[in-house]
Amino acid sequence: MLEVLAAAAKLLLYASAFASAGVALAAASLGEQLGPARSGARRITRFAGGVAILSSGAALLVLIFRLGGDFSEPTMSAIVESPTGLAAALQVCGGAVLLAFAGSTLLGGAIPAVGGLALLASFAVNGHAASYNLAASATAWIHVGAAAWWLGAILLLLPASKAIEAAAFAQLIRKFSRQALAIVAVLLIAGVALILTLVNFNRPDWITPYAQVLALKVLIASSVLALAAFNKLRLTPDLASEDGRSLAALRRSMTAEILLIGGVLAATAFLTTYTSPHA
Repeated sequence: MLEVLAAAAKLLLYASAFASAGVALAAASLGEQLGPARSGARRITRFAGGVAILSSGAALLVLIFRLGGDFSEPTMSAIVESPTGLAAALQVCGGAVLLAFAGSTLLGGAIPAVGGLALLASFAVNGHAASYNLAASATAWIHVGAAAWWLGAILLLLPASKAIEAAAFAQLIRKFSRQALAIVAVLLIAGVALILTLVNFNRPDWITPYAQVLALKVLIASSVLALAAFNKLRLTPDLASEDGRSLAALRRSMTAEILLIGGVLAATAFLTTYTSPHA
């Protein structure tokens, strides 16, 4: 039962952290072309940032009960001084910055973006990658940052498609597409590097439960990239057309991308709760 609660708390943490940090990063990179959707960025960032703080506390509480429910000072000190404690501190501090400065345009939106990066750094200092070396931790940070930006951008583009006129939205999509090319390249390179680090392909029995769930995660992520490629090649060129069919199709596709990214996060929560690359 505690394992189920741990996985659920992690899923909520991952979803809220990626949404809040991702929206902050995407709002900073896409800028004024978001138009009225910038107000939506403020609401999403604040709500998801608050949920991230609460779910971080819930995950920590479940961990304590998994360790026997010992709230004594030695146990609490050991947790606080561990990578888990550092990750929780980054989650709370990063979430607090997002709550306080959500939607801020000072320095081009850099302040909430920094808060988002701090929140995402929690997944680099504590987890499977962090158990290897500093390079693996840095790679994990880059990977989750790119993935969060992708989710955040879609969460902003979806309401923007309804709030601004078709021609302006087509320009926004072109700006997003230019940035996405670089972000996706970084996402893929970092992802491959992490797989090569976490999975020991030299073992004769390398197809472990961890590798199997990781393969499922990669398959879902590949579906997201396939949808994105379809959007760019088939739907984006006709966005400004008067019939609106491409725009409606793009909205459906973006909704599907959000759901698939949720599947990736669910697979990650299962991966980090029930399996280990060291098994």
